[in-house]
Amino acid sequence: MAPRCPGPVHATAASQGETVRTFSELTKDQLTEAHDSADKLISEKYRSYLPGRLLPLLLRRYRDDLAGALGMPLPELPHRAGPVRAVTLDDLTTAELTDVSGAVLALVTRYADTMGDPALPEFLRDFRDALVIEKAERAGIAAEMRARAS
Repeated sequence: MAPRCPGPVHATAASQGETVRTFSELTKDQLTEAHDSADKLISEKYRSYLPGRLLPLLLRRYRDDLAGALGMPLPELPHRAGPVRAVTLDDLTTAELTDVSGAVLALVTRYADTMGDPALPEFLRDFRDALVIEKAERAGIAAEMRARAS
């Protein structure tokens, strides 16, 4: 069997001194967790909250690569239910914010070194930072409301 070539992006990352893991180095559970996290973020429910146009595209490609590694069929091309509406993170419920934050955190902390495009981890880190700020603002508002109620 011929050795697997890491591909141009992996070769670039490796040449820059970064440690890059291939999907073959992950367990099936890890592949599934990464796939499910990426899939959650690009789902119809949360896609509108992703900043920019490139992050959803890169996440979709990463999710599809993971699906291929898991032997899953590729999902159908996405169909928009209607026009994309502009939303902000403060439109998320607390449960949704926790859900999105968990998916982003899993991808950034455990799987960033498996992402073929070096821009994807950067975009996810920026998004994680925005989510942390949103959570901190909500915590501050909640503390202020509790202080007023006492």
